[in-house]
Amino acid sequence: MGNIGQMIKTLARQGMDIETRVCVVTAVDAETRTVDCEPLDESAPILGVNLQANQGVKSGIVIFPKVGSHVIVAMMNEGMGGCVIATEDIEKVEVVIGESSIVVTEDGIVLNGGELGGLVKVEALTEKLNELINAFNEHTHTLPSGAVAVSGSATSQTNAVPITVPAITSKHAEVARSDYENEKVKQ
Repeated sequence: MGNIGQMIKTLARQGMDIETRVCVVTAVDAETRTVDCEPLDESAPILGVNLQANQGVKSGIVIFPKVGSHVIVAMMNEGMGGCVIATEDIEKVEVVIGESSIVVTEDGIVLNGGELGGLVKVEALTEKLNELINAFNEHTHTLPSGAVAVSGSATSQTNAVPITVPAITSKHAEVARSDYENEKVKQ
């Protein structure tokens, strides 16, 4: 069981009180998932405040506050440590469930490490695919005079007038976004 679980058990047994303090974040350690902060009441700085219940795991939800933002820290008496329970301004949020992860920052959202690149812009892709299909469906060729040997003497054969090759007779249907859109993942 993690640090918070042990604290709750201890509180339940001993009847300890929880004290909250509003603080300003002075440092964020993403590796240990802790923050250092200064209480607004000008009491001593609070170092190594937990951002998640169990510091020994990399799963769960962790909200990383921005340095300089306000947080509310729940403190246990008798030196039991504390945990951030509310944040004002967020640098990033990490959600890890099993092998799946989401990291949200102001730069965007990264799913499962981002190895596959960005998500498809479905509407723009639909438009481009339909432009290509329409070009294919309407495409014709005009061959200029002299490009195809169809008349004349044995030594000099040419087509007398330009030849137009008609558009295809079996046209391709346009695509719909539902043909390739995954409704379970949206941006």
